[in-house]
Amino acid sequence: MSIEAVAWALSDAPDVPPSCLAVLIGLANHAHANGRAAFPSQERLAFYARKSVRAVRNDLAELARLGLIRRGDQRHAIFLPADRRPVVWDLAMERRRPLPTALDPFAEPQSGRPTEVPEPVDNRAEADFPPVRDRAEAQYRAAGSAVPNGRKRASYEPSLTINNQKGPRSLRGAALPTNPAAAHCPKHRGSPAHNCAPCRSEALVGDR
Repeated sequence: MSIEAVAWALSDAPDVPPSCLAVLIGLANHAHANGRAAFPSQERLAFYARKSVRAVRNDLAELARLGLIRRGDQRHAIFLPADRRPVVWDLAMERRRPLPTALDPFAEPQSGRPTEVPEPVDNRAEADFPPVRDRAEAQYRAAGSAVPNGRKRASYEPSLTINNQKGPRSLRGAALPTNPAAAHCPKHRGSPAHNCAPCRSEALVGDR
């Protein structure tokens, strides 16, 4: 299939009888880009044109008489059986008819081309908001810096204190580091001297 040949048959081929146009387009559908070596069978052309095979023969003879097609190199179909070998046709693509002014691509609406200029998009709603670079908050640092409303931005560093109603309370737990300055039990290292749990356990065992 050649788009160039089909386009020629539809638009540029001159003096094509309306009754022969379908057969000419069928030939162009099997031609090369230069319009040569089209050899569909007459039965296929009859299927394209919704005609009988006899009517297709008459159309081919009329197109050849008008000089729109001519016999081409028959060796293109030599691989087919001799009793079923179709005639190889070349399209006279060098012949072209002038395009009427009314059908100029810029004067006539084309498929996929808008006929009206689209209305401009209303950007007034977006214009009410200043760009990020112009906002006051963008001029301050993100971590712990004050903004014009008096508040501070949240910090991404975790805190080790919990604020309750009575005041800040330090977190306790094994994961927190111990105070090296605190007094330790001389017998059990790691336990506070004033409240050593192992010493209390030993005292309770000794009282029994």
